[in-house]
Amino acid sequence: MFERHRTFALNFVLLSFIFVSRFQTFGNPLIHVDEEFYLFGGGRLLHGDLPYLQVWDRKPFGIFLLYAFFHLFGSYRILAYQTGAMAAVWGTAWLLFRMGQTIAPAAGAFMSALLYVALLNLSQGEGGQTPVFYNLPVAAAVALVLQALTHPERKHQDSRLLLAMLLFGLAMQLKYTVVFEGIFVGLYSVARIGLTYRSTSKAIQKAALFAIAGLLPTLAVFCFYVAIGHGSAWIFANLESIFLRGHAPDEETRHLQLRMLRAILPLMVGLIATAALAYQKISQPQYLYLTLWSCAACLGVLTFGGWYPHYALPLAAPLALTCAPLWYWRAGRAWMLALLCAVSLTGQYSLRKHRLENGDQQTFQAMLKVMSQKPGCVFVYQGPPALYDAPYWCPLTNHPFPGHFHEKIEAHATGMDVMQETRRVLAEKPAYIVTEDPLPLLENFSVRNEIFREIKASYTPVYRFRGRNHSIYIYRHI
Repeated sequence: MFERHRTFALNFVLLSFIFVSRFQTFGNPLIHVDEEFYLFGGGRLLHGDLPYLQVWDRKPFGIFLLYAFFHLFGSYRILAYQTGAMAAVWGTAWLLFRMGQTIAPAAGAFMSALLYVALLNLSQGEGGQTPVFYNLPVAAAVALVLQALTHPERKHQDSRLLLAMLLFGLAMQLKYTVVFEGIFVGLYSVARIGLTYRSTSKAIQKAALFAIAGLLPTLAVFCFYVAIGHGSAWIFANLESIFLRGHAPDEETRHLQLRMLRAILPLMVGLIATAALAYQKISQPQYLYLTLWSCAACLGVLTFGGWYPHYALPLAAPLALTCAPLWYWRAGRAWMLALLCAVSLTGQYSLRKHRLENGDQQTFQAMLKVMSQKPGCVFVYQGPPALYDAPYWCPLTNHPFPGHFHEKIEAHATGMDVMQETRRVLAEKPAYIVTEDPLPLLENFSVRNEIFREIKASYTPVYRFRGRNHSIYIYRHI
C-alpha cells in the first residue's frame, strides 16, 4: 500500500513539473518549423499524399504517421500533438527514474528524471521535436537490457533483448539518428550473450536476429514503396539525399557547436561520476552499461553533426540519468539541485524568447485573418509551414518545406532544380508569398533574388510580424 501511494505521489509531482515546464507552449502552433511541417505532412497523409512523392522530405515515414494520428483531432490537433509530447516526456522521465534507482538513491534518480524534463526546454524540445517522442522507445529499450543485467535470473531474457531492438527499429522510423544507440545496445547484448554462453555461433545468431528486429520497421516501409513502384524515391530521400547536403559556413558551425557545448557541459560532471563508479563497482555492470549508452548517444550527435539546438535533445535522457549517482555525495546533491534550478529558469526564459521570436496563437490567427480576406494559394518561401496546414493549401510544389528552397546547403540535395522549381511556382501566381528577413550566412540568395523580383513586380505587403531578431512578411498578389 505504501509503495502504491509513493508511486502515485511521485507521478503527480512529475506530471505537475512537466505541465508547468511546458505550459507556455500549449496551444501555440508556431513553436518550430519542424513540428509544424510534421503536422502538415501528417494531415496530407490522411488525404492520400505520401512522403517522398507528393510531399518530399527526408524524415522517416513514421514521424508523419504519428502526426497523422494527431491530425485526426481536427481543430484540436495542436493541443493533441503537444499533449502526446507531454505524455512521451512523462514516460521517458519515469523510465529514467526507474533505471536511476539501479545506480543511485531513489532521490537522486527522481532528480535525474526532473532534470531530463527541464533540459528539453534548453534545446527547442518544448514541443514535438522527434527526440521528444523517440526518447521514449529508446529509454524503454535501454531499460529492457538493463533489467536483463540487474536480474539475470529472470526468464525470457532473449525475448526482452529482441523487444529492445524492435523498439529501436520503431524509434528509427521517427528519426534515423538513433541508429548509433541501437547499434551499441545490440552489440552490448550480443557481447553479454557470447560471454554468458561462451558460444561464438550463438552470439552470431543473436546478432543477426537483433539486426533484423532493428531494421524490420524500416524494411516494412521500404517494401511498401517498392510495392507501389517508388522504391527509388524512398532510397533517394532516406539515404542518398542525406549525403548530398552542403556544409554550413565555419562561422555558423562554430557558433552552433559552442551553443550545444554550453548546454551539455554541466552534465559532464554526472557522466564522469558514473564512469568512476563503473570502474569501482566492476561487479555491477549497470554503471558501465549506462555510461556507454551516454557515450554512444554523444557519438551519434558528433557523427551526424548539424549542430542545431534540437540536435542535442537525444543527449538529455542518458546524460540526465548519469547525473543520478551525484546524489551519493553532499557536493553532488548541491550540484544537482543548483543545476535543476538553473536549467528550469533558463528554460522558461528560452520559451518566452522563442514565443517572442516566432509568434504564438494570436500571431497565427492574425496571419490567417489576412489571408481569409482574399483566399488563395500560399507559397511559404521562408516562414511557418503551419500556414500550409490551413484551408489555403494548394499543391504548388511537392517540396513544401521552406528550407528546401531558401537554405544554401539544400541546393543540390532534394532532387529538384531549386531555381527551376522556384520559377515554376512563381509562374502559378500564388495569391500569397511568405518570407522572412535574409539569412546572410545560410541563405541561397539566387533563389531569394528571384522571389523578390516577382514580389516587386506583382505583389504588395499586407502583413508583418516583428520578432525579436527577425520579421515574417506576407505579400498578396495585386
